[in-house]
Amino acid sequence: MRELSQLIDVAEPAWPDLQEALACGSVSVEVLPPDGDLARASLLQLQVTARSYLGALVLHCGGLLVDDGWVRVFGSPVDGVERGMPSLAQVNHFPGTFDSAWRADAGLVVAQDVLGGVFALNGVGHVGAGRPGAPGEIAYFAPDSLRWEGLGGRALGVADLAGVRGAR
Repeated sequence: MRELSQLIDVAEPAWPDLQEALACGSVSVEVLPPDGDLARASLLQLQVTARSYLGALVLHCGGLLVDDGWVRVFGSPVDGVERGMPSLAQVNHFPGTFDSAWRADAGLVVAQDVLGGVFALNGVGHVGAGRPGAPGEIAYFAPDSLRWEGLGGRALGVADLAGVRGAR
């Protein structure tokens, strides 16, 4: 297990690059303010660093409203619900306090769209959850077909949901 300082204090944090990319993206993106305590607790539970886009989003924003709210990417919102936005921790049922045994083996639900579609970041056990693709790829649950669909052959990340190209 890594300590919180090891997850936050990293060389080449992703947040500055992500901020720049979001500002230059092809669709509008509103960055919601984060709850610092929730952000740190979520980062610790995830055990990902701020060098990754997922870690940067969880640590530095309450979530993203993409294309005027058409897609909502989960983060660590102020007071747990900023503009009706649940946190990544709530959506994925993180434990109330750090639990080193907790794992999101099937992956994480990272976003949803206004039509009821769900975006999930595949984990190592994603096949058992009925999702196509490889670990690290995003799968989309399409409300029109009621099936999971892969979103491409390369590892898509959270940033791709916001129209950011070249995601780490």
